[in-house]
Amino acid sequence: MFKLNDIGIAGRYVFFCLLFVCTSAWADDDSDWLIARYGVISNDPGAFNRAYETGRERATLCSYCHGIDGNSVKEGVPNLAAQNPLYLWTQINHFASGERKNFVMQALAKGFSHEDKLNLAIYFSANKVRVQKADLGRAKKGGILYGRNCAGCHGNLADGNQKFARLAGQKQAYLEKTLKMFRMNANTPNSAAKAVRRSKKMEAVAGSLTDEEIVNLAAFLSSKS
Repeated sequence: MFKLNDIGIAGRYVFFCLLFVCTSAWADDDSDWLIARYGVISNDPGAFNRAYETGRERATLCSYCHGIDGNSVKEGVPNLAAQNPLYLWTQINHFASGERKNFVMQALAKGFSHEDKLNLAIYFSANKVRVQKADLGRAKKGGILYGRNCAGCHGNLADGNQKFARLAGQKQAYLEKTLKMFRMNANTPNSAAKAVRRSKKMEAVAGSLTDEEIVNLAAFLSSKS
């Protein structure tokens, strides 16, 4: 039986280099598949409707926390309605691979095929997110802060893209919780080592935010449609 120890130091080096290259290629293939497949479905009304209905069936597994239409029924759980579909597919895939950690989400995501993930993403993204009421004074201050620190990645309208989440209409409690998590990761090395989610960009931004600024940002974003 082949054992890794049998190939020596140089052989091990080559082995792990090849493994890294292959893993990167698989990730690229996933992204290529996603963009191509979504392009086909989004340009075919019949295919889009079938994907939407199939996604609606799968969404019953998600409804206890995220709501049947993607408007979360729990304060600390994110809205999925109106989220960018390519971003949403990518995050479900990250749960499946373990890159993002959550016991329930990982267990669910591992059981989904790529097509299942895309159907879910299409279903949730096509539904409207319900805007929440927020303190106008805080939202105004948060809007200034957002334009300075966040719009470059998440967009002027906070509608996101494949790499960065739509934040407009997101749950205020979830936004506050997530920003505080990134701030803690940035400022507490021991915490970062055990973090369920990492992002160097988000940690760089959130690391210097005060509690007041976090509340203001969440107020602004949760009240946007």
